[in-house]
Amino acid sequence: MSYSLSETELVELFTGRVVESLAVKQDFGTATVGCRACTEDGTLRSGDRVTVALTCYEDHSWEMEGVYCEDHAVDSVADTMGIRAENQAVVAATLEAAGYHPPKGNFEPDALTLGAVEILDYSPTADGY
Repeated sequence: MSYSLSETELVELFTGRVVESLAVKQDFGTATVGCRACTEDGTLRSGDRVTVALTCYEDHSWEMEGVYCEDHAVDSVADTMGIRAENQAVVAATLEAAGYHPPKGNFEPDALTLGAVEILDYSPTADGY
């Protein structure tokens, strides 16, 4: 069963989300993450404004597909990852060093999370059919 989320629900889902996924790896030691599109130094830190592409596999698990600096900011699902039969979103956010306790690891006090989230684009599952 597919469903559509409200902007309020999406903001709640993404606020405080750790910047880490199968496609996005942050450096917990330096509390940084790279811009997916930068070829030079695309290091992003706490306080930086970014855009983030996210997708929800099988309407169950939200994953980040990419984090982008202001120079490479993305603003639409279709242009960033193509419309698929799953919930997808592009958001603007501020990186925050808020801490994270990985399921199989030690607490990372400066791990980056998403704050001040704004929804730029949303494609519900039904749009992909």
